Amino acid sequence: MPEIEFTIKEETGEMELQVEGVQGPACSDIAKLVTDLVGAPAREENTREYYARPQTVRQVHQKS
Repeated sequence: MPEIEFTIKEETGEMELQVEGVQGPACSDIAKLVTDLVGAPAREENTREYYARPQTVRQVHQKS
């Protein structure tokens, strides 16, 4: 299940946003929805999860 974590620095009021549990570009879609609602974070950085490729399972069926 995706998780969104916000951190707001008391000294500067800057917000950090971290999206976990979503692989690939879908993470950017979620981050965009959130930033449209609450504003842009101070900086943006992609994690390893962003660059991960979705797992695919290859199935081979033989005809008898």
